[in-house]
Amino acid sequence: MKRAMVWGGLLLALSMGQRSWAEDAVVAESPTMVEPAAAVEQPASIVPSTLFSSGPFDSVGGLGSLGEVIGSKRGYIHPYLSIGETFTDNVFNVDTGKRSDFITRIIPGVWVALPASRFQPISLNTLNTAPGGLELTRFRDKGVGRFQAFAGYQADLLLHKRFDEEDRENHKAQALLSYNFRGGLSVEMFNVFEIDYDPYQTGDSTETEKFKSNLFNALISYEITPKTTVEAEYSFYTLSYSSDQNAFRERDDHRFTGRGFYRFMPRTSLIVEYNFINVDYDQDIQSDSQEHQFLAGVQWQQTAKSRWRLLAGYGLKDFDQAGLDEESNFLAEAQFVHRFTPKTHIQLRFSRRNNESDIAAADYILSHRLQLRYYQRILPNLLASVNLSYRDNDYKGTSRKDDFFGAGFDLRYAFTDWLTLAGGYEFLQRDSNLPTLDYDRNTAYLNLVFSL
Repeated sequence: MKRAMVWGGLLLALSMGQRSWAEDAVVAESPTMVEPAAAVEQPASIVPSTLFSSGPFDSVGGLGSLGEVIGSKRGYIHPYLSIGETFTDNVFNVDTGKRSDFITRIIPGVWVALPASRFQPISLNTLNTAPGGLELTRFRDKGVGRFQAFAGYQADLLLHKRFDEEDRENHKAQALLSYNFRGGLSVEMFNVFEIDYDPYQTGDSTETEKFKSNLFNALISYEITPKTTVEAEYSFYTLSYSSDQNAFRERDDHRFTGRGFYRFMPRTSLIVEYNFINVDYDQDIQSDSQEHQFLAGVQWQQTAKSRWRLLAGYGLKDFDQAGLDEESNFLAEAQFVHRFTPKTHIQLRFSRRNNESDIAAADYILSHRLQLRYYQRILPNLLASVNLSYRDNDYKGTSRKDDFFGAGFDLRYAFTDWLTLAGGYEFLQRDSNLPTLDYDRNTAYLNLVFSL
């Protein structure tokens, strides 16, 4: 009965659809791109993201904003609703004894912008193993006006057909406030609150684990000259779990950042950056630590649709626990976003960094992540994407090492500028040096998205 009502509504909506399409409603051509969002550590969600398959930089529950992807009419208030069905052949992410299931997914949401806007000013997801809460540095755009305010909320309801005890309800709320003063001074604050679940087989747990996280960020930017800009940034990230099994992961992170830009060409700037991150665990199972990061690189930014950033440097991680030596590692990140033609768009993201461990036996994780996503407009109202991803987790202090390989494709068809049909397929494999942790999974999904 539950599914009959859902799909009856979908058929009715399809019968009402008319063939029309706003050219600027495609992510590859939107004036503001989704930020290089972070993900929960395991890219192993049962249900892939609503419109495009998940990769190592996407949210585990697909809580990335739909409004940023599907576009909408210019206005102050933008409600949206996604209803769909997902099939997976490995619900519990196991190597043997796989169980399949169909999952109905319902995502209602709304966002508000002042002044009125067609696209969201910001869309961020947190990563619960990243010190400070974010996996990659953020491209920041002052915009064209003095003032910008934004707030959004989204729920994510997962209803299982066979294993209804696994039904999930996720929530995300985010807000932004920024102001550009005369004379080159800008201030910005944003907050991201999430209630989500770690996927099955995350860390030492064989269950899904519910957690809450909150990231607050404040930034001051000052344009000293037309070519020179400095920034000071502070972030506070807090993480808590519902179960006692993962209570050892609960922590508060304070991150302080100083950053400078020097524009030596019209669209190209040098970057220098220093981060100090204090990681404070609630329990003494994992060691508190202080991390110093020294980074330098270059940024090219023609528009929000064509930009790249390269950063590399050195990280020192000093543990409070006696007997743990200071760790030093080479750190790097690369972000490439470019529209080659009006019909072709590509994204490349890479990172090498220290992350916090999701198992009690490890000191920390040295993680490499790589994602390549290609978008192609096939018809004026038909968009396709292909996603390839790789990630490895080297658990320092133990012998464990996990490698993840992912591949998928998506198709999106716009019946009108307010009704979109999206479907896709994703393959994910974890290859661990501990054979009992290996698994692979095939997932297919189909969603209808309504937006205003």
